[in-house]
Amino acid sequence: MKKVLTPLLIILVITVVTAGFFVTRRYILNPEQIVPFPYAFEQKAQDLTLDAPILIIGDSMGSYLAKFAPTLAHSISINLERPIKIQTIATPGHALHRSLHQLKALTQWPQILIYQGASEEFYENKFLLSEIPKIKENFGRYKDDRIETFLLLYPWLSRLIYEPVKRVKLPAHLVRAETEVQDEEKNYLKKLETELLLFEQHLIELVLRSKDRNSLLILTTTPINLDTPPKKVCNFTRTVDIEAEILSLRSLLKISPKEAYNKSSRLIKQYSGNADLLYLHGQVSKRLGYFEEAVNTLLNASAYDCSPWRATEVHNSIIRKVSREHQVLLFDFAKLVENEFTANTTFFDELHPQNLYYDKGMEQLGMVIRSILKL
Repeated sequence: MKKVLTPLLIILVITVVTAGFFVTRRYILNPEQIVPFPYAFEQKAQDLTLDAPILIIGDSMGSYLAKFAPTLAHSISINLERPIKIQTIATPGHALHRSLHQLKALTQWPQILIYQGASEEFYENKFLLSEIPKIKENFGRYKDDRIETFLLLYPWLSRLIYEPVKRVKLPAHLVRAETEVQDEEKNYLKKLETELLLFEQHLIELVLRSKDRNSLLILTTTPINLDTPPKKVCNFTRTVDIEAEILSLRSLLKISPKEAYNKSSRLIKQYSGNADLLYLHGQVSKRLGYFEEAVNTLLNASAYDCSPWRATEVHNSIIRKVSREHQVLLFDFAKLVENEFTANTTFFDELHPQNLYYDKGMEQLGMVIRSILKL
């Protein structure tokens, strides 16, 4: 009997020691964090004191929006003795994770927080491609309501629940991501899904932090220039047949827009996901006056663009979703501009609508804020 027990005891001891080693190693490697973000800032953001009740945050689109803060202030301040102040910390290149980092440094949050961005989420590398499977696994666990509840009660359990990830160290000063030379498109498609996952979670973080600080958050969608063609067509949507059809379609468009419309209507059903094809169908729909169809198709074309150079309809859809699910005020700036999509030019460059749309948007937003503040 002893001869049998001895090997079993040895196996049990080895198993316990091995399990203990892996648990200890996992505990040491993992930071304590409720949300499993795959990056960490090397330094805390510098303390920031506000001198205005309204703050604009975001990337270069937010920075551009802030130029029209006087229009917004005027719209809000009607019948007030002093015009209301509006401040901005929106910074070109600052994806949402940078804006959140800045907000942590505020000594006091504003009464109203306006977010405009989503156009530069790829500007900085905030995770390693090799860690994407683990990142997805960790967020899958986090989104389990039971696990999230446990983590809220016992944050230290995150060290044991999450898979250890090699986290990217983000410097205090922004460093633009270098473009991958090899397998660029493959890497882009791998990154895109993870970037969108993080973008949505960052928005939720913004919502939760705003509510904790009793700050009224206003999310805004980002206008998309529908007349600007895609920068890059994904290779998996390209074939010799499709390229020949597109070439034929371009020629037909010059001769007979109606015939080109009929052909492109058939082709976008036959070949899905080709950004050039969607763009051409959208443009011919616009020429024929089918503006609703043109807008929807051109938004799809932006979503299938294989170059991360601006916000897309996917980002705006996520913003609308988060706003709806978390009951956050939404200023749908993109929809306002899209509703003006006719034969006239609505943008003066690839990214920015003409000033009259900003003025109109700020007046509408100002009226909403006035009603909220009961001015």
